[in-house]
Amino acid sequence: MPLRLERAAVMALFLCATVVRAQQPPEVRVRREQHLVLARVPVGSEPELRVAPGLPTVMRFDAEVVHVEVNHEGPGRLVWVDVAGHSLLLEPRRELASDEKLPLEVVLAQGPMRTRVVFQLVSRPGEVDARVDVELRPRSVRPELEQEVASSRREDGPFSRLVFSGVMGKSGITAGMFRGRTVGRGVLANTAWDYRAAHGRAITFIVLNVGARPWFASEVVRLPVAGEVSEEGSGWTVSMAAPIEPGSTGLVVLESVEAAGVPVRLEVREAGGIRSVRVEESR
Repeated sequence: MPLRLERAAVMALFLCATVVRAQQPPEVRVRREQHLVLARVPVGSEPELRVAPGLPTVMRFDAEVVHVEVNHEGPGRLVWVDVAGHSLLLEPRRELASDEKLPLEVVLAQGPMRTRVVFQLVSRPGEVDARVDVELRPRSVRPELEQEVASSRREDGPFSRLVFSGVMGKSGITAGMFRGRTVGRGVLANTAWDYRAAHGRAITFIVLNVGARPWFASEVVRLPVAGEVSEEGSGWTVSMAAPIEPGSTGLVVLESVEAAGVPVRLEVREAGGIRSVRVEESR
């Protein structure tokens, strides 16, 4: 075969192989889910996360994500990361090599405590972690601080027991719409009701959490009128069944042993944050 024809044949075979590779469908990956409990993770035994370009991985933690860092050599941002409250979204910009491991460092906040956890980002043929749920510690061994936060929900008052058990309006209690307004700061509040009985009073309202992290009320502050000084609590307590997750709604119960008096002006505040709900009764 003449040299020119041989070169043409080789070039034709190369072009055909290129077309065939281009026509082959992309690798199909099975989307997996993981549930990790990280009581103690020895160095060198960090859990692996299977990642792939074009297939984002969603991570959900039982604490707030305050810092994320991916360690790798070379310029540019190799892994795209987005953080929202307790959630983390990540996706590599290229396929990782089969022997490549990228350390992913995540710093989590639980009240004043900070916890650093490390994962290894890897590529595995045919698999990708679509969702990963992470618990720092089993509930039975979580620190005392977390138990105190859980117990502060105070669902044991005479009104809150009735509200959360669904029998409010009975037992000599009169109910009606709250004559006033509930104004949220960082959250939305509406549908307020007023309950009265001989032994006290309760005000309930619904909160919609429009933020990126859970909302949990921890204290009630009485707002002063002209010439008064504010009083912490002022005989009022707050109860919630659970923290309100982002995009969700929840019931808040304010409770007092004071059956009558001046119109209430209260502010319900979250623990360690600035989001609140102001409750103002019409005069």
